[in-house]
Amino acid sequence: MKLRLHPVLAPFFLALMLTGGLSFYALVFLSLLLHEAGHILAAYLSGMKVRMCTIMPYGGELHIPGKFQYAKKQKIFVALGGPAATFIVLLCSIVLNFPGNEQLVKIQIVILLVNLLPIIPLDGGQALCAFIETEKNKFEVRTSYLIFSIVFLTVAIIVMIDWIPSTLLFIALALFLLIQNITTFKFRKYEKAFEQLKENS
Repeated sequence: MKLRLHPVLAPFFLALMLTGGLSFYALVFLSLLLHEAGHILAAYLSGMKVRMCTIMPYGGELHIPGKFQYAKKQKIFVALGGPAATFIVLLCSIVLNFPGNEQLVKIQIVILLVNLLPIIPLDGGQALCAFIETEKNKFEVRTSYLIFSIVFLTVAIIVMIDWIPSTLLFIALALFLLIQNITTFKFRKYEKAFEQLKENS
């Protein structure tokens, strides 16, 4: 399995270093790695083969060949693996007293709340989409969920503009997710054709 850092992390972490200091940057990066480790462990336990893990500003994305062909329970289990890992780190940060644990608690809460939002490609959206879809309507459900995610993010960005500069980092993250969803929406027909070709082969 390969580990890859998304290029958008560079300006994201630069902003964190300028606003929160090097220790805060290190805690955020470690938290993202632990979050993604939860997904990887869940994928391993459910029998999925992970080809590559890409670390994103909100957590990460696992590249699993043919992931849409796996059972609903497997997809939900993997989607919730990251939040479960973050929740465990949060509990340890609350219970144990060590230098920087207050910052670590805040970071886990933000990562947890962001990832549990019911939008794609976040964990909450992935789990909910997998729960709703069936074998017959999975592509239609994903398309509808993509549209919902695009609308949700657009409204969120508009609302957060009133709270600049405190929401600047969240606006940047929302814009990144919005671009991802718009790109996925544009290529959804190709994804459907590719998955159907693999199923019939």
